[in-house]
Amino acid sequence: MTRNATWLIRLDADGDGPRVAVKDCIDVVGTPTTVGCAAVARDAKSARFDAPVVHHARQQGARIVGKTNLVELCRHADGLNLWTGTPLNPLDPDCIPGGSSSGSAVAVATNEADVAYGTDTGGSVRVPAACCGIAGLKTTAGRLSTQGVFEFSRTLDTVGPLARDVAGLATGMGLMEPGFRPAERVDVTTVARLRFARTDQVVDDAVDEALDEAQIRTTDVWIPEWEDWIEAANDLMMAEGHAAHRHLLDQADGLEERHIEGIEKGGAITAAHVVACRRLQVTAQLRLRSLLAHYDVLALPTLLTLPPRIGEAVPTTYLTVPLNFAGVPAVAVPLRRPGGLPASLQLVGGWYEEERLLGFAALVESRVATDADRSQPVPRATQLE
Repeated sequence: MTRNATWLIRLDADGDGPRVAVKDCIDVVGTPTTVGCAAVARDAKSARFDAPVVHHARQQGARIVGKTNLVELCRHADGLNLWTGTPLNPLDPDCIPGGSSSGSAVAVATNEADVAYGTDTGGSVRVPAACCGIAGLKTTAGRLSTQGVFEFSRTLDTVGPLARDVAGLATGMGLMEPGFRPAERVDVTTVARLRFARTDQVVDDAVDEALDEAQIRTTDVWIPEWEDWIEAANDLMMAEGHAAHRHLLDQADGLEERHIEGIEKGGAITAAHVVACRRLQVTAQLRLRSLLAHYDVLALPTLLTLPPRIGEAVPTTYLTVPLNFAGVPAVAVPLRRPGGLPASLQLVGGWYEEERLLGFAALVESRVATDADRSQPVPRATQLE
């Protein structure tokens, strides 16, 4: 397997605006969108138009510096690709870069881009952010247009930014959605700390210590239905993925075996089961709406473990995909661990409340900054009252 394959296409971009890397499932005019897949690349033609999120960035002077590598068809969260190669995790080459937006995360982590665009269907922005020690935002389902974005799961796909810090995420959101501004002040008095028995102690401790250092008081909350939500979300993803990708089975020699199996598995999911998953989805939304009516923010890790090693069997989307299922926004913020790989804090807000969520995330980030982090300017953000 080829390693350190961050970019699929490099572009010369003049100007002094933010450097933006675009995941190669998002259309950039004049370049083919291959989705890291040999079967798609065979017939891919140069895009005639930018996807809206790219068009908006160009209008504001952003420099599109290239298209980044990814997991084939956006279908897994490990970041590995047998055809295009696997981007090298800059923190530890033995660890996965996370996916499916692997190249986007690595481009930001290695300072080859200021902001990167990714997609998040089950965790594909937040997981690579957590693995590479950067920040990532999964947006509310439907907030940003997915026109010009290669489809995996029509109702779960979202577009979102990756950046080195929360200020960079705010910049990325402003490029995707002109006029976006994070809240300058937030009033957060109640935070639910979601607990899961499968989380490694070192990760739980890192999250708890960060929240304590940020002077955030929390209440422990358990969600017994969580694993049911995971199963239903994955089944919906597979069913919709079959509809989107079944035509590629005619070119199976251009697909990884695991993705052939995934597409075929989706075709075996019945319409009745999809309806049952949709009913559970409404229940999940009501459950989270009730929690978010009582608590201002939900806090949990992004990954069950520290960044996994390549080949290590870890359910990378265990803590992310239920939030796609419900459609809520969630931000991953890196937690520095001296002498070790970073953990990642995930913060969840209400539907279409990204402004408030990023405002709160900026506050937490500023309060847990290390001495090295404090040498960098911290954006004027929020104050907790």
